[in-house]
Amino acid sequence: MKMSKETRNFGKENEVDESYDSNDEDDETELEENMITVDENVGKVINVAFEARPPNSSDFHGVKRLLQQLFVKSINEELSELADLIVLQDFVGCVLKQIEHDSDSDDSDSDEDGDDNVYALNTVINISEHQNMACVEKINSFLMTTCKDNFKTEPDRMRKLLEDPSKQVGLMLTERFINIPSKVALPSYRSLRNDIEKAVANKKKFRFTNLILISKTYKLKSGQLGEELHYSNPEEELFSEICEFSYIYSVADQRDTLTEGEWDDDGDYEALRKVMVFDASALSHMISKLETAQ
Repeated sequence: MKMSKETRNFGKENEVDESYDSNDEDDETELEENMITVDENVGKVINVAFEARPPNSSDFHGVKRLLQQLFVKSINEELSELADLIVLQDFVGCVLKQIEHDSDSDDSDSDEDGDDNVYALNTVINISEHQNMACVEKINSFLMTTCKDNFKTEPDRMRKLLEDPSKQVGLMLTERFINIPSKVALPSYRSLRNDIEKAVANKKKFRFTNLILISKTYKLKSGQLGEELHYSNPEEELFSEICEFSYIYSVADQRDTLTEGEWDDDGDYEALRKVMVFDASALSHMISKLETAQ
């Protein structure tokens, strides 16, 4: 697959607080992203340039690594197939990658390093359309099982949704490294909405009736003071206000690594996942909430 030359603009950033600043009118044009970060090894402040662009085959390993962060061991054997699906549908979604200033180099080691250089992913897959794929079959089965075990109000609600032939359900995959700031969310969701609209206009099967988001969350373990739910991606707490239904399941019994670190290094926190189900129209409401929060 050839690399797409299209890039998506998340604006420019020149502040020291590791945040992004987006320009609404440039969301569909070329991106140059500058982030000021701290090198943990030497304590120096460094500038890192990023670009957001459609995924392509060179992003396979980086996409797979981000998926591993989200799913942990839930669909471990099918992650390669899922990553392939994401990079093949390059007309929807984007990845955030570091701009390599020495990209003219023919050093094969640099090319190999670039395969893993995916810092964020924002896309959607049709889990109603692709039910013949092993990864989607596993995801659907997993969602129905976790709903049955954890959504006591209506245990079969996920099964009814996923098995309803009149529904087209999209699974949103919005994963990023823990040190990538939440201000990337607004432009990436705007870009995703535009991509979906274009796909529908081109008669691709992206006219969703419902959307599902699996959110990385955590809280203090039972028996300790304060069991407030925390979100790894803070904007997803806003989204929880508009979902049709949701439930939480634990991944505490699985190794849950996030960007060179553990969720609960000191053993005080329990790693969780919150599954949120939305009406498809909620995507615009998500964007509105992000705009209001900025």
